[in-house]
Amino acid sequence: MLPLNRKVPKEMLPVGSKPMIQHVLEEAVAAGVTQICIVIREGKEVIKDYFCLGYSADRKPEGITDELERLVASCELSFVYQERPLGLGDALLQAREFVGGDAFVMMIPDQLMRSSVPATLQLIRNWQPGQSIWSSLLRLPKNELPFFAGARGVELAMESGNAGEFVVSRLQTEEETRAAYRDSPYELRGFGRTVYPPAIFDYLGVNYINPSTGEVDLWKTFQESAGVIAHRGVLLEGEPFDLGTFAGYYHYLPRFRGAAI
Repeated sequence: MLPLNRKVPKEMLPVGSKPMIQHVLEEAVAAGVTQICIVIREGKEVIKDYFCLGYSADRKPEGITDELERLVASCELSFVYQERPLGLGDALLQAREFVGGDAFVMMIPDQLMRSSVPATLQLIRNWQPGQSIWSSLLRLPKNELPFFAGARGVELAMESGNAGEFVVSRLQTEEETRAAYRDSPYELRGFGRTVYPPAIFDYLGVNYINPSTGEVDLWKTFQESAGVIAHRGVLLEGEPFDLGTFAGYYHYLPRFRGAAI
């Protein structure tokens, strides 16, 4: 998104009447997730400033909405720093102390969904406690694929006993996904909501850097943890948006004018 986000973090770009990341916090709270850790790095302190509304009742800053006040009051926010942009896996690793021994939901703030049931709530309703990864899956129409550059395909081992729940055998390469759905109007792709067990932290860090990118981007993490940590997928219902690139942001932004997610 450079140079647009050189001074304003991408997560703070407006989507409708509020910043992108506020939509995600609202989704978390609607799903019952109220202990929230936001990973930031140098230059993104404006995110912390936006949500940490430290002011007296008689000196309320201009522009602070009642909606934002209620949101901040309804959850416990923590912030941790990622020293360098070493990928999504490294960002998760910075939250290890916050997570402790609990399962946790990873929410990627530039992917949103309009649905009758919030995406995270759909995932949590299917989640079962235990040492498993639970990924959100989408049937993504092929004409939307150019706007979901980071959405990976998965290979399914079998369907679970519950409708819309699957056992995932592995992540696919881009070529494998395209080949598997060559004759279909859609492709099965991952969405930016995942429940991880705390055991996932053993598969993050410098030993799991992708040599082609220099980042802990979770590809190697999933490869190395396969067979040790079970992986399940939940098929979400709704209209997804990926706002993480110029193409996606300007393609989907008009759909938010005057409308709620």
